[in-house]
Amino acid sequence: MDSREKFHSVMDGQDKAPILKAEFAYWAGTIRKWLSQGLIQVSPVPEAILDSEPVRGSKAISPQYAKKVDINVMTYLGLDSYLEKFPFDISPLVKAKTISEDSSYRISRDSFGLIRKVSKKYTGIPMVIEYPIKDRKSFHEYIDVYDYDFTRRLPQDFYQLSQTLKDRDFPIRLGGNPFGFSFLARHLMGEVHFMLNMYDDPQLLKDFNRFFLDYIMKYWDIILQNIDVDCIFILEDIAYRSGSFISKDMFDQFLRPYYIEFIDYLAQYDIKHIFVDCDGLIDELIPLWLDVGVNGIFPIEAVNDLEKISYDYPGLKLLGGFDKRVLFEGSDRHKIDEELEMVGRVMDRGCYIPHIDHAVSEDVTWENFKYYRNRLNDICDKK
Repeated sequence: MDSREKFHSVMDGQDKAPILKAEFAYWAGTIRKWLSQGLIQVSPVPEAILDSEPVRGSKAISPQYAKKVDINVMTYLGLDSYLEKFPFDISPLVKAKTISEDSSYRISRDSFGLIRKVSKKYTGIPMVIEYPIKDRKSFHEYIDVYDYDFTRRLPQDFYQLSQTLKDRDFPIRLGGNPFGFSFLARHLMGEVHFMLNMYDDPQLLKDFNRFFLDYIMKYWDIILQNIDVDCIFILEDIAYRSGSFISKDMFDQFLRPYYIEFIDYLAQYDIKHIFVDCDGLIDELIPLWLDVGVNGIFPIEAVNDLEKISYDYPGLKLLGGFDKRVLFEGSDRHKIDEELEMVGRVMDRGCYIPHIDHAVSEDVTWENFKYYRNRLNDICDKK
């Protein structure tokens, strides 16, 4: 089976389905570090990509998007293609520009209008200096610039590309960063304004989701009518290591109605795999997502009990979950083997594709990663 067929066979819960052997992504700095530690270079990481930026472990949908994927590890370890992200852009298409730059940092305004400070030396989340939406007035000013000429938001030669992708051998996902019913608002307002508006102006958050859900559905109609998408990602990141940072009542008021409407919309395109991307401890959130129609979770960070989740929610589609901390420098292979035994038991329950619990950081050594991935490949082959 090819990568796409493997993805569907596992996610559909087929008996004895061959497991997709793939990784989600790596920080660009990780690949550069590994190339000095023994990874054989097939394709260089473009210099324009900072160490702190991720490169995906999947095939590119076209040469135009190849710079954002890594084939070095895929080739060396014989990996399948992960879910490749189909490009979409729900920004107001503000002209991006660099405001200032030195050897350590770059301060720039992106197409969403965020002014951000990014480290050139260290991986991590960029520091936002200014958010474009601060209140109701700035929200309406922000959305006033949107138009419905979606051709500007489609890849070049979209209709030709749609024909080429009909015969692809790798899975495609639509969605993810920054689309989500809490994440997008926080992305444009910041966490503080988002949280305060739950009390000070709850209607603003509802108007926000109303506008962007309507916009996404009109925009994605064109994509979904032409591209056979394999799954949908909804990015939320509404949990930290201690649990959810919104309550069930907040979820019900600000997120639930839009999830239900969106997932009902997806049904017309017969999309069966709908994942939420959420970091942190998600025990409180999983039942809420299942109740609105979500049926998959990614990346299942190590603060969660992956094995317990698989037992508590049979048939829930799971991606990720391997604790990358056991691959850091100084770790021993006994810890790696214990983690591999755990993910092997979860694989036996089905509907699970194992990989590291997020993008692979520079803390992971090439020797440890190579040992882990070769062992995991062998386990996948024996299932």
